[in-house]
Amino acid sequence: MEFNKPFYSDGTNFIGGDENQMLKRSVVFMMVFALMLSLAAGCGGEKDAGGSIPTVSENGDPGTQQPYVEKDTVKFAYIVMPQAAPQALINREEKIFESQLQKLGKKVEFVSTRSLDKIWPMMDADKDDPDFVYIPSANFATYITETSRFGGSNKYTIIAGSINTNTTVLITRPEIKSLQDLDGKKVGLANQRYSDEYQFNEILATVGLAAKTAGGSVEVVYDDIVMEELENFGAGEYDAVIIYDPMNFESALSKVPGSKIMMTLNPEGMFGEKQPRSWLVAKKDIIKNEPELVKEVLRTHIVATDKAQDGAARILPEVNREVFLKYFEDLNADMTDILKIHTPEFYEKKWQEAEITYDPNMDFITGVFEFMDKKGVVEGKSLDDFVQIEYLNEILNDMGREKIQ
Repeated sequence: MEFNKPFYSDGTNFIGGDENQMLKRSVVFMMVFALMLSLAAGCGGEKDAGGSIPTVSENGDPGTQQPYVEKDTVKFAYIVMPQAAPQALINREEKIFESQLQKLGKKVEFVSTRSLDKIWPMMDADKDDPDFVYIPSANFATYITETSRFGGSNKYTIIAGSINTNTTVLITRPEIKSLQDLDGKKVGLANQRYSDEYQFNEILATVGLAAKTAGGSVEVVYDDIVMEELENFGAGEYDAVIIYDPMNFESALSKVPGSKIMMTLNPEGMFGEKQPRSWLVAKKDIIKNEPELVKEVLRTHIVATDKAQDGAARILPEVNREVFLKYFEDLNADMTDILKIHTPEFYEKKWQEAEITYDPNMDFITGVFEFMDKKGVVEGKSLDDFVQIEYLNEILNDMGREKIQ
């Protein structure tokens, strides 16, 4: 409708003419007005509270009307951190994914980022969201719950392991001498890391204790970000904190004189010799619509795992350090403290401690999911929403390797 032209098709105004003409025009006006209201109600920007039509997504995600469009370019993402995904790091040197996926007529793009306020919005996006992500395990476990202010969705699922380490620790105040001393105490935890709380609760059970969410006396308190957690620890709000990343260890210990690292969250190999550090996750619409692509990605992921294992001592420390430092240099960050910690020797030690793998550790995954289910943060979701390893096992079988149990 063109509002710069007269309202009626005959070019006359509402005022003027005989009474019958006015009546006729009144009826026409009311009919047109009613039609405009009907169209506005159907096309407005507000979501209909009664029965709204699902929004259209370019991704062809479940619940949308637009059909899935096959990918010309397959987009991978990985997180910039010490012990970053070894398959992504080795690919920087050898272009394994580009070579293999070219056989399917696909181009490959790798992107990297860091911190929840960048990772999750990137994954949540309707456009340019990555198809496959090498993501920290604790990060992804929280992502699927959709409970964080930073984002979350049910678009992705675990399809393989990437790297295992024991880099999450329990740091306690000087007066806490043993786990039993945490009875009735508060423990700080950042970023709603439900998988860390699961592990901590399992550890407490070994001395007859439990977190309050599991019916016990130890209160686990969540902070939005690590900085808040560290400040609260320093202010005496917490008797202990669960912390990841060596840079955070030093900050936590400096906040409370005499504090100490009591243990890792995987004492005596409770969750395997080393626990999952990162997984490879894939978009569910790709699994559904391009299974051959997913299988080829998994085959290449296994080959990249083999190559990364061979190059763990020779290549990965140097490449990992280069990627990490460049990220902060590109942000024009003050490199003084970063360079003090992130030395070549630091990375060599980190990769000596790492286990490079394609096994996602189903026992650990099942335990985390069941804990989150009891906690009520994965309502309406099943274990299949969290992990799908059927294609991984199919490829392992084709390659003559043992299946994942």
